[in-house]
Amino acid sequence: MLKFDADSKNAKLLAIHYARLIGGDLLIKFMSGETDLSNTENATLIIKGFWQMTDLAIKDNHANKIIEGITDIEFWMHKLFIKVNGYMTRNGFKTLWDASINNR
Repeated sequence: MLKFDADSKNAKLLAIHYARLIGGDLLIKFMSGETDLSNTENATLIIKGFWQMTDLAIKDNHANKIIEGITDIEFWMHKLFIKVNGYMTRNGFKTLWDASINNR
């Protein structure tokens, strides 16, 4: 599961906010730190959802939106990127994750 501590609270708030906008129980539960990924299909869905979330966050950041009281969306989404990257690498989905980065 994704692990969030007090120092990464804003990353979690953004993760949940954007996951809800994209939709899908698996994405919401994963980004909330409530579930692990058990197979490649689920990892593929989460990776796709993460990039959709990122696209929304980029638009919001450029529009100077404040989400859940957070003004520095880019900073906190970068923290979330690091968490998702680490999860995918540790849990056997590195090849899928790397391919998704290369296709951006």
